Amino acid sequence: MQNKRHKILLIEDDKIDELAFKWLVENEKLAYDYVVASSVSQAKSKLSSEQFDVVISDYLLPDGTAFDILNIAKHTPVVIITAAGSEEIAVKAMKAGACDYLIKDLNRNYLKTVPITIENVIKQKKLEEVLHRKQKNLEAIFDAVPVGMLLVDENIIVRRVNDAIRQMVGREYSEIINRRVGGVLCCVNSVLDEKGCGYSPACNVCPLRKMVEDVLDSGQSVHAVEIHPTLKIDNKEITPWLSISAEPTIIDGFKRVVVAIEDITDRKRAEEKLKETMELKSQFISTVSHELRTPLASLKEAVTIVLEEVAGKINNKQRNFLDIAKRNIDRLAELINNVLDFQKFEAGKMQLNVRENDIKDIVGQVHKTMALSAKKRQIDFSIELEDNLPRARFDNDKIIQVLINLVSNAISFTPEHGKISICVQHQDQDLVIRVSDTGMGIPKDALPKIFERFYRVHHPGKQNPGTGLGLAIVNKIVMMHGGRIEVESEVEQGTTFTVFLPLAGTSVPEVVHEKKDDVLVNN
Repeated sequence: MQNKRHKILLIEDDKIDELAFKWLVENEKLAYDYVVASSVSQAKSKLSSEQFDVVISDYLLPDGTAFDILNIAKHTPVVIITAAGSEEIAVKAMKAGACDYLIKDLNRNYLKTVPITIENVIKQKKLEEVLHRKQKNLEAIFDAVPVGMLLVDENIIVRRVNDAIRQMVGREYSEIINRRVGGVLCCVNSVLDEKGCGYSPACNVCPLRKMVEDVLDSGQSVHAVEIHPTLKIDNKEITPWLSISAEPTIIDGFKRVVVAIEDITDRKRAEEKLKETMELKSQFISTVSHELRTPLASLKEAVTIVLEEVAGKINNKQRNFLDIAKRNIDRLAELINNVLDFQKFEAGKMQLNVRENDIKDIVGQVHKTMALSAKKRQIDFSIELEDNLPRARFDNDKIIQVLINLVSNAISFTPEHGKISICVQHQDQDLVIRVSDTGMGIPKDALPKIFERFYRVHHPGKQNPGTGLGLAIVNKIVMMHGGRIEVESEVEQGTTFTVFLPLAGTSVPEVVHEKKDDVLVNN
């Protein structure tokens, strides 16, 4: 008997990822009929004219994000694929209605989990459809769904199970029915205690029993709660990962709970392996970056010594080449520092040295540092400070880093004779710092993405400098201070970044000073 074919809508703007999906389907001989869309607008057109079993959508698309897809595909399950690896995005996606999410990796190992994910999503969709008709079709639910099902009464006694449960625990129906939930699943505490589930001291914190009790008390359903019990099946102890959903119902006037149990052990192992791989990658990047800093610092010091003619006179042609070398050394140093900073943020190891500071001094330092660069571009660079600005608690160096980054970007994208300004005001419990320019502006479709790592705004005819990490680091620094950053922009009109910095700062760990890299000593 052939497997049922599934119709898939793949929303992917990366041609290589599209070809990788095609290779997976052909190589694994998957029973998929799939259609490809490369944007939100194309996906909308496909969804309006065709029906699909599952939508698989990349998170970032040319004209929107996967959240736009969730709004369009109201009745079709959506699996989101993201390269960001962000837990925050994953949580938001699941709350917005995504059925699952996968994290992209450089070797595209995530594709190995796609068939299982699609099958699970389709199973979950079928289960939800059946549960909507639970009163009339309860028998059909237990006969049709491909995941483990329990019907539990007010005393946490299991009154009915399906074949999936019997296969899971390796027992006959008569050995399972009319026992408490822990006994049905062969929980080790229930197996060892003749009285059964609920009587062992360890059972006081049983997450499964507590979930059923909460659903009975509140009348509210719960979905996809993960538990990691120890079960004793065929005299062997196992510790699977189970995803539990519970739905309240009324049968013959009595409260009941329909419990769906899915074994997600394979998926959890795959996620853990991917997490380990990401950690190894992070450690490798940090190690290489640190190893580069020492020779780079020595190289910069050596070039500076020659430029300052400490080692002897140089001619104009030599000075020109040395200037080029120094500029590129500085660019490389900035790249390494950005990579290291971002790795610290990602690993949660970045710490702030919060002290009471005067924002006027900070803005003055930034103006002094960046004024020469602005002058070389014939840009009017000004500051405007409200009278009697209060002192605030923040990390002096990190806020300077934020403002220098914003001003540096403004200089890069503002034409000659343009204007850049820093304006600071006091608003409620925040310092409000605005960095404005009359530059090229940012297209509206790019605004939601500018704080994402490695994202760089495309300006026709202009090469984008930097790594795409600067604004991501700025955003993380501001958030670590308990603040937020907003942006307003019009193409060919200019851009304004607004930083809201709390006066009271935020509670942060004590700062740990890093060991500085060695440099050449000029004797």
